[in-house]
Amino acid sequence: MGMDSRGFTLIELLIAVAVIALLAGIAYPGYTSYVKKAYRAEIVALLTQQAQHLERFYSRNGTFIDASGVSDGNDRYRITAALDLDTFSLLATPVANSVMAADPCGAFGLASSGERTNPAATPDMSRKTCWGQ
Repeated sequence: MGMDSRGFTLIELLIAVAVIALLAGIAYPGYTSYVKKAYRAEIVALLTQQAQHLERFYSRNGTFIDASGVSDGNDRYRITAALDLDTFSLLATPVANSVMAADPCGAFGLASSGERTNPAATPDMSRKTCWGQ
């Protein structure tokens, strides 16, 4: 009579676990990169929406001063607005301890002139990469 073999040996299980860990180690950085890119697109859209809101306010009131309804941001970025008589600037700063806190694009700035900036972005991050345009 031969031996009836069922199940996996310890070596086979260890090899399977090692393969899964290797695949997860490769996939996770790609996933987080994709998530950060999506969050950047989200803040770019929110800044653009807020700029349009301010422009509508200006067309009705002839000034940006005292404009209401400017968003504070979201869970990953805080928006601050500097409002003048005929100019504005918006700055979206990453929230500390959020997934975007150490993002290489840093903060996102949008001025009434249309200028888009990334103060404190790492040198390898272009405006096109950060703003997605």
